Amino acid sequence: MLISPLKAVSVLQQVDLIKLLLQKKGFQVEEKTTITVDDLRDKENYGFLWVTLATSRFLQDAVVPYLFAKRPKAIYVTIEGVPTKANLRYSNIPRLEFIANSNYTADCLKKAGLKVIDVVHHAIDIKQCYKIAREVKKDKEKLHEKYDNKCILVYVGRHDPRKKVDFLCVAHNILQVQGFHDYVLIVHSDDTVKALDWMGNVEFTSGFGTFTYRDVLKLIACADYLVFPSVCEGFGLPVLEAMALGVPVIHCWFPPLSEFSSQDFNFVFDYQEEKLVSQDNYQWWIFHLYDPMILAEMIKYAVETWKTDHEQYLEYCVKAYEHAKKWDYRKIYPKLLRHLKIK
Repeated sequence: MLISPLKAVSVLQQVDLIKLLLQKKGFQVEEKTTITVDDLRDKENYGFLWVTLATSRFLQDAVVPYLFAKRPKAIYVTIEGVPTKANLRYSNIPRLEFIANSNYTADCLKKAGLKVIDVVHHAIDIKQCYKIAREVKKDKEKLHEKYDNKCILVYVGRHDPRKKVDFLCVAHNILQVQGFHDYVLIVHSDDTVKALDWMGNVEFTSGFGTFTYRDVLKLIACADYLVFPSVCEGFGLPVLEAMALGVPVIHCWFPPLSEFSSQDFNFVFDYQEEKLVSQDNYQWWIFHLYDPMILAEMIKYAVETWKTDHEQYLEYCVKAYEHAKKWDYRKIYPKLLRHLKIK
């Protein structure tokens, strides 16, 4: 089985889970940057899977192999907005069939006139997450001691326009000005976030991409909350990962997060406006914008819940973990493999 993955952290984690399932079914799996016509001719190759972003920049190389492959094949995609007409014009991309990673992704592709044959959500390894959550209990205690038993919030992600780390900075600074210092914010991102005008109670970890995936999960598991200020996602995997670790999430309620998150135990708030933002003429990002003041208020509410009603908070943690079990890769990805004629 050949897999051609997009070289993005979240996608590579999903590829690893898909590979695990394939290997359990007796397949040998090879990752290739590009699947070629020569690969199609190789009779040793059972089938072909592309895991990528649904824009011309990443799909063009898949067109010919996909259209001419006579063996099992599938294109598993994500996208954060609607592909532009210029992105599809004079190409054979509309002839492809896509499996979307969320209903939101599927809707965006359909708006661009592309064919979606199924939706298969991204997944997590619930057993790995359970094990990590247990492993870090002592580390979490030490971290609370280090920060004088303050509530620990963590942000994990790149610093790009969609992620809205600047909104998080504004919200954090609002709380600092108000004299609300009952939490510490740990930021695991690239170095550019340090240039934002942060006030006190912020710690920066090593640059984004320097941690192993397991270390990132351990960092989230050591926190009391994941704060996720993003306004535009194709899926939003950190939210699912945090829930699987038993960590409630503070985030805006918009699709596709609303497809797998929950208002029962996460601390969520509504967006106020949708805005189309061009991404290098490949797609129109759909931003779900909100006032950072709302994020500040939700952070304060979450921290106060952790402080004054810890029993309720712990119940939220259990509910988060139980909810995330539905997205274990052993339950989710057999549906994807059926498109490769694998039972």
